[in-house]
Amino acid sequence: MTITDMARMMMNADRYQCGGTQPKYPNGAAVSDPNAPDDGLDITGMTAADFHIIPVSKEAEQAVRDIALEHMKKYYGMSGPDGNDLGNFIKSYYKQVPVSDRANAGWTLNQMHRDEAYRLYDFVRSRIPGWETGQWFDTSILDEYQRGVDVKA
Repeated sequence: MTITDMARMMMNADRYQCGGTQPKYPNGAAVSDPNAPDDGLDITGMTAADFHIIPVSKEAEQAVRDIALEHMKKYYGMSGPDGNDLGNFIKSYYKQVPVSDRANAGWTLNQMHRDEAYRLYDFVRSRIPGWETGQWFDTSILDEYQRGVDVKA
């Protein structure tokens, strides 16, 4: 067997493995389990354009903002050792939302958290030029922070 034969054999093996392990689904999405309960969280085949902001409770909005502030105070903008407190909160919130709105509620809360985190980053950077996420800083400056208010004006 020549080196060329071995190369062809490896290429064919790669083609076979890729073709056999990656089924052809629309939009590259996986097929959901037909026996899974309809909990409103199946996002199979959805794109970013399919999600939209929906109204959520003031308590949920406040909790998401508090999580972002806690991450900034305790972990300097990084998620904590658990790393999934936001996800756990969103999971607990799903039960309060109609099934048809659950995917959008999760997306909405995630966007709120992201926006608040960016506001916090901008606030810290306005007080400490050159600060990068994860770097230590005196968290007492966060006492001046007004939630939900952009410092870029």
